[in-house]
Amino acid sequence: MTPFGAFKAVKGELAPGGVSIRSVAEAAGTPFYIYDAAVMRRQYARLSGAMPSHVSIHFSVKSNPNVSVARVFKNLGAGVEVASEGELKLALTAGFTPEKIIFAGPGKTGREIRLAVKHGIGCINVESQTELDRVLNAVDARRGSKTAKPARIAFRINPSFDIPGQAIMIGGPRKFGFDDDVVERVARTALSDGRLDVLGFHCFAGTQILDWRTLAGVYDGFSRWAVETARRLDFNVRLLNFGGGLGIPFSEKEKEMDADLLGAGMKRITARLARSPNFRNARFIVEPGRYLTGPSGIYVSSVTDIKTSRGVEYVITDGGIHHALLPIALNKNYPTAIVNKMNRKPAGEYVIAGPLCTSMDQFSRKTLLPRPQVGDLVGVFNSGAYGYTAGMLFFLSHKTPAEVLVDDGKAWVIRKPFQPGHGLDKPVRINIE
Repeated sequence: MTPFGAFKAVKGELAPGGVSIRSVAEAAGTPFYIYDAAVMRRQYARLSGAMPSHVSIHFSVKSNPNVSVARVFKNLGAGVEVASEGELKLALTAGFTPEKIIFAGPGKTGREIRLAVKHGIGCINVESQTELDRVLNAVDARRGSKTAKPARIAFRINPSFDIPGQAIMIGGPRKFGFDDDVVERVARTALSDGRLDVLGFHCFAGTQILDWRTLAGVYDGFSRWAVETARRLDFNVRLLNFGGGLGIPFSEKEKEMDADLLGAGMKRITARLARSPNFRNARFIVEPGRYLTGPSGIYVSSVTDIKTSRGVEYVITDGGIHHALLPIALNKNYPTAIVNKMNRKPAGEYVIAGPLCTSMDQFSRKTLLPRPQVGDLVGVFNSGAYGYTAGMLFFLSHKTPAEVLVDDGKAWVIRKPFQPGHGLDKPVRINIE
């Protein structure tokens, strides 16, 4: 499916979720992000349907940290993976039960860990000895509380096995996780500490991986390592977290990741794990983000000017890298269209550029478009992940974009715009003793 194929157009005008894109622009103002809940549900169904029934999906909030987006996946029965205090609070606000929350990421602060321990979340993925010490300190601080319980943890590993393809967050020196040749010693001590409930292990291959073979290769190598390590530790593993990194195609030349073949590979892996006496009660997790939300989103801005400079035609919009750093700065593959002219044929090549006083604020390529006019709406597709969340919202103090969720003919503004610099920088004196 092409990126445009996820959405319908009516008389040439894009209508995500059955809602006129022009009507959203008039109501919410441009620029804005628009997300189609039906596309999110489709992506979730595609992946969950391919996986074995005992593999659960945890939505990675970092891809799109909006409470309304998170609720879409919560209502589907998903768990959630967070990587900061803000994301943890967002997950709780969205209605995820603490048991379905996993806290990942290197460098968790003592404050963040204390909050996770207080809420009794499902698992903290521990990435270093000092982080483990902070978990123990957090548990100690809650001694005497009626709700105090051992902290549930898993060890994130940085494996040494070689995997072909785009597996870019494992192997060699990494800031992520324990090297696999030292974690066994740490785990052995942790297993005898009553303050900890050690569930198992976590591994994360990389990001934007389209080849299912690469992912399956990491999963296979990780699972084999886990079997041998659990055997040596005499440890009954209850959780094996295979991480995320599932990619989406950004152009017609890229092939969609084959979820069915990945699922078939996972079935073979989990069937082998089930034969190990140390994995009889184990559950398995994958934690995608971009795969679930990316195809659902479009960044929409208005054409404010059209000009020619030394033979190059520029389309100037009211949106730019401050709102959509990755979709614009890394736009070699992000599909783009004039969304109110979806039925028009390309008239030529244009450079799309935003309103900011920097030469970085433009596409690095020329884009085939129908003849543009001031007032047209330009849409950058596949922007449902790492769009708003990866922007530079305060750069040059332009108003932030709205976020809009559409579903079955209805639309909601799920994040209002705000104007940076208006009352947000009032000085507050620090009392220094």
